[in-house]
Amino acid sequence: MAFNNTGPVTSIGPRQTLRWWYVRNGGADFGFQHAGADIKTPNCELIAFDQSKVLNANGTVTYFVSIRNTNSQLACLHNLQGGGAS
Repeated sequence: MAFNNTGPVTSIGPRQTLRWWYVRNGGADFGFQHAGADIKTPNCELIAFDQSKVLNANGTVTYFVSIRNTNSQLACLHNLQGGGAS
């Protein structure tokens, strides 16, 4: 199941990297998930990498992704979008 416009819209500066975490439906395990930037600023290129998943001690699952702004001059607004493999 895909997701879009997830999390707060956040600014990422030129050449900056941010680490995001997200949960699906209260921490349910949705299996493999891949997230990327839901870009809000034109002419931005944001790269998603370092995808990971943690099974927490209470049985919930947290997903993680890093987002990097490749632009050397432009700050970009974004949040997350993604989904699972089928």
